[in-house]
Amino acid sequence: MGIVIDRQLIDDIPILMIHEQDKQAAPLPVVIYFHGFTSAKEQNLPTAYLLAEQGYRVILPEALHHGERRGNITNDEIQFAFWKIVQHNLVDLHKLMNWLTRGGLLEAGRLGVAGTSMGGITTAAALTQFEQVKVAGLMMGSAKLQYMAHYLLKGIEQQGIELPYTNEEITAQVDELGKIDLSQKIEVISGRPILIWHGEEDRVVPFDHAVEFYEQLARNGENVKFVSEKGRDHKVSREGMIELTNWMKTYL
Repeated sequence: MGIVIDRQLIDDIPILMIHEQDKQAAPLPVVIYFHGFTSAKEQNLPTAYLLAEQGYRVILPEALHHGERRGNITNDEIQFAFWKIVQHNLVDLHKLMNWLTRGGLLEAGRLGVAGTSMGGITTAAALTQFEQVKVAGLMMGSAKLQYMAHYLLKGIEQQGIELPYTNEEITAQVDELGKIDLSQKIEVISGRPILIWHGEEDRVVPFDHAVEFYEQLARNGENVKFVSEKGRDHKVSREGMIELTNWMKTYL
């Protein structure tokens, strides 16, 4: 059976929807997959295809200030808006879940969420907000949002870039992230299966974040699998895509 890609605009969210050709209007298990920072929805089509082959409806949303939603904004302004984009992804996720439910496109609440890098951070944050998310895949993301914020701030300072915020505003923004920091709210996981995939040579999102979060969940008896890849930097391998597909097949 052929796989089709539908380009749609849901509310104000450009998406690609990937599914089997004869299942366009049928209720299916759904995976919503968020792309990374400075990436775009189309770059996750290989992962979407693997999932769609297994009978999933895959939604690839375009993040704020990216791709079709880029708008008139500089690269520095996008960098400064990183956490605003993550939080906006959560708003988009809520809209997409409502749209799927209204349209009868989601089968029996079988909803998975995953993402690459910033999309993985979004996925972790989503678990703190939406119990409707049944299965998650963190592909080289970080569930330690406040730690990640400090890590990014340090990188910006080392580049000599001046932030357009006061120290008080920065502190307030980092404090606000505590509300969606999964590493500080692991009680909300409640046994939901989580895959963590990370390259050991990642210099963008620290590999240590993945190790520490996995150990935290393992100590808590959560249903978590950690897959690391030697020699892999900040790019999901085909093996990583297959791991995610198999994870969804097992639990969704």
